Amino acid sequence: MGQRDDNERTELAVNPLYMMEGMDALKASSLFARLSGTELKMLFQVGERRPFQDGEQLLGEGDPLDAFWVVVTGRVELTQRGSSSEQGPSTFFGERSLVETIPAAMSCRAVSEGEALRFSRASLVKLSREQPTLGVKLLWALLENAYKRQDADAEE
Repeated sequence: MGQRDDNERTELAVNPLYMMEGMDALKASSLFARLSGTELKMLFQVGERRPFQDGEQLLGEGDPLDAFWVVVTGRVELTQRGSSSEQGPSTFFGERSLVETIPAAMSCRAVSEGEALRFSRASLVKLSREQPTLGVKLLWALLENAYKRQDADAEE
């Protein structure tokens, strides 16, 4: 990443309005609802801002799933197993990437202009090492979410 990109990312990360929107989206997500304001800020700061345009493919089925995403603004269409749903801010996807890089079993396409936070596995592992209590909370939330999805799939 060049010097200009680093400076631009730093400037965008400290933009108070974007930070507020990003932290609100994280807090409203069921995955992060139990985090404190300080923990949400730490999490927000390791995310990569990712603007998107209407119609843009954020993730294609079969693409390497190498990041966890949280929609901050705008709307996306998630498609999995032939079923599609339109989602807005606080929607998250790609949590399996935190365990391993695998082909995506779903796709995600923007249906409006917006922005997302993209979290690499490396950034979240580093954060968890630096903040073990936060790491345990994230792990617990991910496990809880996985069991809820498993139960929902079993009911279908």
